[in-house]
Amino acid sequence: LQSEAVFAALGEALKQKPEVVKRVGGVYLFKINGNDGKSWTVDLKNGAGFVKEGEHGKADCTITIKDDDFVGLISGQANGQQLFMGGKLKVAGNMALAMKLEELKKLSPAGVSAQRARL
Repeated sequence: LQSEAVFAALGEALKQKPEVVKRVGGVYLFKINGNDGKSWTVDLKNGAGFVKEGEHGKADCTITIKDDDFVGLISGQANGQQLFMGGKLKVAGNMALAMKLEELKKLSPAGVSAQRARL
């Protein structure tokens, strides 16, 4: 999955920018659909936050999306609202947190774009 590299880049960027945790204040569960679909927890609520594969604790907002669409969303090549309206991005739980996905895009645009270029 291409998203594995993106989540790795986000995890590294979070270590450099822990202030994102204060700005977001939520726990995301990303369910990545695809051939080898996986789940990832992005905790932007507790302590310094973390990015881990699998489900860890209770998510405030669950995002279900295809691998390619997720990579496009985080790299800025896809618009979250268009993905949502087109049924390609599904949200369960706190919708206000879904609106804060922009913070993930800001977290590591260079790292994520570099990952996208390599894939």
